[in-house]
Amino acid sequence: MELTITQYSSLKVPPFISSCCKASSYVNRLIPIKPTTKLSTKSSNFPSKCATNKLNQPIGLYGENRFSKSLLFGQRNRNYSQACAQLESEGSNPVLDKDQTKSAGPNLVAKILRFGSVFYKFSRPYAMIQVSISSICMFARVMVENKHLFKWSLLFEALPGLIAIILANSYIAGINQIFDADIDRMNKPYLAIPTGDLSLKQAWFLTIFSVIGGQLILWLMNANLITTCSFCLTLLLATMYSAPPFRFKGSSIATLISISLMSTIHHAGVLYAATTSLGLPFQWSPPNVFIVTFVALFYFVACLTKDITDIEGDMRYNIRTFAAIIGPKYITILGTGILMLAYSGAIAVGIYMPQAFKRYLMLSAHSIMALWLLFQAKKLNKANYVKEASAKFYQFLWNLLNLEFLLFPFM
Repeated sequence: MELTITQYSSLKVPPFISSCCKASSYVNRLIPIKPTTKLSTKSSNFPSKCATNKLNQPIGLYGENRFSKSLLFGQRNRNYSQACAQLESEGSNPVLDKDQTKSAGPNLVAKILRFGSVFYKFSRPYAMIQVSISSICMFARVMVENKHLFKWSLLFEALPGLIAIILANSYIAGINQIFDADIDRMNKPYLAIPTGDLSLKQAWFLTIFSVIGGQLILWLMNANLITTCSFCLTLLLATMYSAPPFRFKGSSIATLISISLMSTIHHAGVLYAATTSLGLPFQWSPPNVFIVTFVALFYFVACLTKDITDIEGDMRYNIRTFAAIIGPKYITILGTGILMLAYSGAIAVGIYMPQAFKRYLMLSAHSIMALWLLFQAKKLNKANYVKEASAKFYQFLWNLLNLEFLLFPFM
């Protein structure tokens, strides 16, 4: 091998030196260097020779040792390339590190917001909204009936109670989703567990946190025995509805009884707690009897219609609901008929008990809601009871119930 150094001289390189030079170049080519982004290339303080394997410097000029300098330079080049590769593989780009430090705060906020969103989704938003509206409106009704006892401080005292009720609802929704995880993968794949937003372990943690948190709030509020018992009995019925060995939801009759009973205990308990918070004895006044009865009938219908979207999954797991037995069409007709009777009763109460209710409000509001219900039931029939239309009809029923509670303080 012959290398031309200058125009004045040339030299013969021994074969073993030539092989050393080739080996050095070959090792440099084997060094794994990760591709860098545009940002890291610009911000790097290393010379461009980290990315090259060529020896551009002349060797052995003017009496210096021709080969020692070449070997030293090759070793330095290899060490430098290895250092570049190691730093890049460890991600120690100072510009990127600085950006990651700055983004740590927003990432924490994003994680908190995501957790809140998942917990909200896990608590079933429509149920959480409904239980909040019902509790607030029943408390407002008690305040309207006893205006002379109203104090702004009562609102702050009632807020922890509302939080306890929301946590109880989260427990009820959570325990149901945990034991229905397999069924929900078919019937409700959008829920937190089927989508993978929550593992079963995380779901258990949120469920246990909810029930303990609710109990702790009642203890801190010094809730009386009846309020505490109604709270615990509602949770017990919810557990027996969803969890084995009882699993009432496996029986249509047991489902109707347990959910209607849960509704009655819960709403009567809220009215009782709101009344006793004013230092007054609880009484079954006509408005109280009306709202508890009306809501019990409404929950009865909700039990019938809630399964019209879940027929396929329920039948696969041998859960014999009324919707699976007699079909969605007849369940819708039956539920609509029961609610029409409830609205007719509300109109009759407004006519024959003007001393307890505002007649014009009871007649007009319940007539409009009854006609709206008939329109939606007819719309569902035209849609041939497909799953999407059935789900919208079920959500509509909860909106009707929310309207009833919003009307309650002004009856």
